[in-house]
Amino acid sequence: MRQQWPAAPDEYFAFMQKRGHGEIKEDDCALPLLTIQPMLLSAKADYFGDDGIYKDGPYEACAKGEVWLFGWDSVGTAFGFDSGDHWRLLEIDNMRWITRLDLSFCQFVEGLLVCYPQRPVSFANGVWRDSGDVSYSAPA
Repeated sequence: MRQQWPAAPDEYFAFMQKRGHGEIKEDDCALPLLTIQPMLLSAKADYFGDDGIYKDGPYEACAKGEVWLFGWDSVGTAFGFDSGDHWRLLEIDNMRWITRLDLSFCQFVEGLLVCYPQRPVSFANGVWRDSGDVSYSAPA
């Protein structure tokens, strides 16, 4: 994978090597918080099948480069990296609207557990902020 996406974040590859792919779930009966795929997938070609992520949404501008997804949640919200924006972490909903996350890959995965049932959007100075604009003080 590293050869195919040499500019992707190092911590993504370290996570995949150490933890691998699969579902992150609260328990065996719960829907997954995130399903991490065994390799990065093209948002346009492999997941959405259209170029909607390259059209500006109501809240943020469109993707700047090829978007490579590492996973999605149980309702189809996708998560990946914008290769045209320094591999910035993105959340993409089923309308193809993009939310840029102020998180590293590992902060995002850890934040899923800290902010549950919401999703993390940022972490700074020991404070997590979730998609409902609620803050949590927790060590990173």
